[in-house]
Amino acid sequence: MSLYGGVLLGMRMNSSSPTSPSSSTTSADDESQTTKSLRGEDDTTMDFNARVQAEVERRLGNLGEVVPANNANHDSSNSVVSKNNKKDDNGQHPRRFPKTISKFATGASLITKNDFLANFDYGIPKPPSKRDNESDPGKDDVLLLYGSTKALPDINTGTVYTDENGDTDDTSLPHFSAVDATKNCGGLNVIFTDTHGGLEQCTAIVGNYESYHIQRWLRIKPQGGSGLDVTLPLTPVGRGLQTNGQDKFSSPSDLDALQNQALLETYFDRLGDTIAALKPMAEACAGSDNTVIVMVCNTGQSDLLINFICSAQARGFGDIVKEKVLVFATDEGMLKIAQGLGLRTFYDEKIFEKMPEKEAGRYGDRAFTQMMYAKVVTVQLINRLGHDVLFQDVDLVWYKNPIPFFHDRSNPLYDFDILFQDDGARSLRYAPYSANTGFYYVRNNDKTKFLFRSLLYMGDMVISMTSHQQALAALLDEHSSLTGLRVKTMSGVDFPGGYHYHRKKEIPFLKDIVQGKHVPYLMHMSWTTNKKNKLLFFQQMGLWYTKKECENGGGVDVANGLSGEGGLETACCSAEPLVTCHFKDKPSVEQCKGSGALIDRTGKSFW
Repeated sequence: MSLYGGVLLGMRMNSSSPTSPSSSTTSADDESQTTKSLRGEDDTTMDFNARVQAEVERRLGNLGEVVPANNANHDSSNSVVSKNNKKDDNGQHPRRFPKTISKFATGASLITKNDFLANFDYGIPKPPSKRDNESDPGKDDVLLLYGSTKALPDINTGTVYTDENGDTDDTSLPHFSAVDATKNCGGLNVIFTDTHGGLEQCTAIVGNYESYHIQRWLRIKPQGGSGLDVTLPLTPVGRGLQTNGQDKFSSPSDLDALQNQALLETYFDRLGDTIAALKPMAEACAGSDNTVIVMVCNTGQSDLLINFICSAQARGFGDIVKEKVLVFATDEGMLKIAQGLGLRTFYDEKIFEKMPEKEAGRYGDRAFTQMMYAKVVTVQLINRLGHDVLFQDVDLVWYKNPIPFFHDRSNPLYDFDILFQDDGARSLRYAPYSANTGFYYVRNNDKTKFLFRSLLYMGDMVISMTSHQQALAALLDEHSSLTGLRVKTMSGVDFPGGYHYHRKKEIPFLKDIVQGKHVPYLMHMSWTTNKKNKLLFFQQMGLWYTKKECENGGGVDVANGLSGEGGLETACCSAEPLVTCHFKDKPSVEQCKGSGALIDRTGKSFW
């Protein structure tokens, strides 16, 4: 009723000002800048209530609303539009959109994006350099289309229809809060869209048999190999075809399928024995909160695993980590090291017989791809056994224990099925979640079990793409739509990684971390070329606790000298961080500007 009340109040104020009859007449210039009285120049020229009704119709027209026509038998007490906006359209009133699209666009409004995402969190992250409440120029508002008059907001929201300058503008869209805008929406379909590389993008909404996928068309050769060509007609393409002609989602080959078939044969042949061996270990790790920390490692990466254990011990939660970590060792050397650290460890030479012992030379090489497949199998097995899984790579350090974060029922993220660290990449192949598969939490339920079974069976996709991250990213989008799997990409403020470490825009944020002004849950040294550089960056961040003799696989020799399980921690761990400056243009706990070289071509001193 507030809209009627506002019109009525404004009318009375305009009509009751103490002016003489002669002063009520204004010039044309004055009239263009002054709101006319709803009573008009002569109260007898039109029924007062009719003028109120006409003004309400004009204002509601901005929203695409339709109000019953006024007539001689019109009862003003019943003419007020019901707050649920349930009205019939007799075709005699202005519409924002034509009737030809009235089934999906009867009206429209705007909602501030931060407000919308706070109320309808589908788990998809904002740009990685943007904090939750920061502006995103050009994308700060959400456009909401109403598919029927019944879905329109209540008129008692008191919305003022103005343009950006605050002036009355009949063509402007009204702003609502997310709650008010969607109050009468029985359903809400949300489309996330963006432009890439200045693409002249158009978006078409077609009233038809509903699809839960976006159909993509580009002026490009569909087989790829060349970039956009404006002389070509628009043609349908896959979601992975980039505007430069590179296809990030090409179909796996027959050879990829045969390799996956062989891997699956081994998996199923050994499944009974594997489950029998894993079950008691997983139950012991799970404890009262049913959470198992899964880590996969080979000898080549062992110093990173040792460092995680050493850093946890130095920071006061070593006992928690050693209780809950289940290591999947992919070679005998790693088995000895993990057991030397006193960790529960699974190793099956039949399953892991073709796994590399050395660390990957670079992202995506053969050793890297084989380890990625191992990471798929291990999470699926523990998830199958009925436990929550915190999977993490070995190249990270905890600042504080993150497990309570995932079990806090007051946490707004508690109802999500699977939660990921933000990778930072916003390329097509990781859309829409940009999930980093080096740190994520999986709640045990039917939806997550189906997800990881599907990923296991699609091993040819992992082999073809040389990474399980890209394959899982595609499945997350599909399963969130298909089964309602709730996926969340967590804020980089609490869960930072290599994206933050290496970007100049994040220098103030990293300085807050190294100076203790902000304490995140962890630092994950992703986005780093190789293991050698990971060690160097950890060392100057004050996050390296592994002694020299245990680096680069040296832990095997140390473990061989032990009389039994355990004891490696004493031999390999430093109680204090082993800080060394290497690069003055990278974040460091000490001011390294007087020592070290520049590692980035355009690097400048961090301090």
